[in-house]
Amino acid sequence: MADRKELLTNWVHEYSDELFSWALHKTSSEATAEDIIQETFVSAFQHFDNFREASSPKTWLFSILKNKIIDYY
Repeated sequence: MADRKELLTNWVHEYSDELFSWALHKTSSEATAEDIIQETFVSAFQHFDNFREASSPKTWLFSILKNKIIDYY
C-alpha cells in the first residue's frame, strides 16, 4: 500500500498540470477541472490494481480523466 501511495503521489506531481490543462479545455471551468482531476486521482488510487503497465501511467490517467469528463457531461 505504501508503494502504491508513493507512486501515485509521484504521478500527481508529474501529470497534474497536463491533466488540468486538458480538463480545463474540455470544461471551461477551473473549479470543475480541479474537481475532475481530484476524482481522476482518487479513481486511480482505488483501481490501481487494474493498471497493467501495458500503457504509460500518463495514458492510463488520461483514460480515466476522459471518462470522468464524460460522466460530468
